[in-house]
Amino acid sequence: MSQMTLAPRLGSAAPARSLSRPVTARGGRTRVVDAAPAVAHAGFRVLCLLVVLGAFAAVLLLNTARAEGSYILSRLGSEATALHDEKVTLEAQLAHLQSAETLAESARKLDMVPSTSTATLRLSDGSITGVASKVDGGRTITVDLPSTGVATGEKDG
Repeated sequence: MSQMTLAPRLGSAAPARSLSRPVTARGGRTRVVDAAPAVAHAGFRVLCLLVVLGAFAAVLLLNTARAEGSYILSRLGSEATALHDEKVTLEAQLAHLQSAETLAESARKLDMVPSTSTATLRLSDGSITGVASKVDGGRTITVDLPSTGVATGEKDG
């Protein structure tokens, strides 16, 4: 049905309802009182406002903590990368210093010569196995175990 056909049937529009209702007071006089006072809803409104503000504060704190964690993770990642690069560099330097060519060059700078024979010292009982012979270059080694336990090097010449 359209609104035009309803209007004649209903007659006039129904009066708007108000939130106030008449109350009869002592002495027979009627006065108007609000049916739903605003004070009754003020507590609920304040509670809703506090819940919304608390939720915003919680979201802000969580977001701040997450951003801080992300910053720390990024910083630690870059530090780990730098430490890895330093480790690779140090391993390359160590491999170079441990190479036979580098060790031979360092020995030549210290006036060392290759040994033709070797002797070893067994630490458990102090016995010497093998025979060490003099090498060309005039360097001899004297071992004095009973008194000092320290090997000394003397240069002939």
